[in-house]
Amino acid sequence: MFFAMRRKWTGLIAVLALASQVLIGCGQAVRSEGEAAPKPSQEQLQRVELLNQTADEMYKKVMQGDVAGGKVVLQQLSDQVTQIRFEGITSLEGINALTETVTEAKKVFNAAQFSQEEGQVSTAKIRLATDALTHTNNPMWLQYYKLLLEDVEGLESAAKNQQKTELQKVYRNWEQHYGIIHPSLLISRNPSDVEKLDSLTVFMKQQILSAQDPYTQMLQILPQVRQSLDKLFMKKEATAYLPMAEPQNPILWTLTIGSVILAALIFAGWRLSKKDDGLVTVRKPEEG
Repeated sequence: MFFAMRRKWTGLIAVLALASQVLIGCGQAVRSEGEAAPKPSQEQLQRVELLNQTADEMYKKVMQGDVAGGKVVLQQLSDQVTQIRFEGITSLEGINALTETVTEAKKVFNAAQFSQEEGQVSTAKIRLATDALTHTNNPMWLQYYKLLLEDVEGLESAAKNQQKTELQKVYRNWEQHYGIIHPSLLISRNPSDVEKLDSLTVFMKQQILSAQDPYTQMLQILPQVRQSLDKLFMKKEATAYLPMAEPQNPILWTLTIGSVILAALIFAGWRLSKKDDGLVTVRKPEEG
């Protein structure tokens, strides 16, 4: 009898312990749902807007051939970046992308032999990156979608016709166009989505440079490249990445699920306690 009652209470305690874990998990989920993302202060927004204006000034000077003036403005921009708190504006990956872009531009402009093309590319990267910080809904880098899509179509055409020279040429265009908006993507989009397209880009390069017959692999991977593009640029045709509809009241939904699970556990505990009145039959081994 003692062992039967002990088993009964042990089962109930286990059920109640599990139920408490459910309630704790639901409570944590409710707290996480209720936590709002930090909003940038007015001072932060003003500093970022000033940064964007400085980048625009630098871009205009460099494109007009005033390299010395662009270099001076670049230093001003570099000083401004260190004085801005980016919490609530972009992710850690976005901050790193911005600072690395500015650092790379300083290397280009301080090189012993300045390259006009590299200077313009690095300036364009900065201009698009600062614009992405200030225009979250409609940044300028979205204009690159058509250009990148044309690159994908060019890669597909070259692969179908097995034209390796043309394939290499179009890939270089893709690499440059994608590289220009890469910092902006990390500022504006989910870093994991950007990393996926990064991996696809590296794979394409490996196939083009190393494989004697890269055409089959390219034709197989280009649909994934197109889908990643559509997701990053938020195009409706990216049907493979349609988000799941979220409940209108996630906190209420979380509590409802927790209540259902808890009720099921309590019922299971009640049945355990009622089974054979909590007694466990012990049979003696048959003699002989």
